[in-house]
Amino acid sequence: MSRPLRATVFETGVDVPVLSEMFGPIPRGRVIAALYDADSQFNPFFVNISAEYLRSGGDLLYLASSRPTNEIRQQFSGLGLDIADYEARDNAVLFDAYSAQMGIKSSEKYQTRESNLNERSITISESALQWPAGTLVIGESFSDMALHQENIFGKFWRKAVGRWKNQGAIMIAGLAMGLHPPEFYQEMKLVSDGVLEMRLMEHDGEIINTIRARSMRGQNSDTRWRQILFDSKMKASLRLLE
Repeated sequence: MSRPLRATVFETGVDVPVLSEMFGPIPRGRVIAALYDADSQFNPFFVNISAEYLRSGGDLLYLASSRPTNEIRQQFSGLGLDIADYEARDNAVLFDAYSAQMGIKSSEKYQTRESNLNERSITISESALQWPAGTLVIGESFSDMALHQENIFGKFWRKAVGRWKNQGAIMIAGLAMGLHPPEFYQEMKLVSDGVLEMRLMEHDGEIINTIRARSMRGQNSDTRWRQILFDSKMKASLRLLE
């Protein structure tokens, strides 16, 4: 993965759309483990955060590992954002980590051509130096990379986190709950600065998508449960649960 090198400047905390409602401004160089129910609406939620971050003037690296990149582009388009404009200016990259593991040929400019976890992880972690401080890195599902390879992934993760933190990125690492051994989730939490939970919950007789901040190292967070509401265009908003 190669893109133009840009200046790195560390500043104060960043307002990350939606997430800052719970965490407040998020300092650069923080990694948040986002633990989600596999059948929740985690993908459109991550795209919502990404779209608003781009609109606010931020840079975005979106690691697509659980679905084709054309589906992600369609979701951006549904939210009224043409991500191709941001890609053309090198403000956004959709990195295709999905096609190789499915044995499909990719037409993406940025992609991993190896299904081997070590090769994919090296490519992703080494790209850190090419991004400015404050870049939002969304890994929609690292569980796709880690499943049945938790030990190998754990070693990569510690190195990758160090590189991205030193570069001043804000990283959200999606991990599906119930797929990995308990000690794996514990390791991910220990390496991360913050923990976010996204669960399906029964409320007033219906199943709803909910979210809460569990913790953020070094600062207070609003840990109350919120419902994730999606309108007809799948634009997300949060509502505090009574």
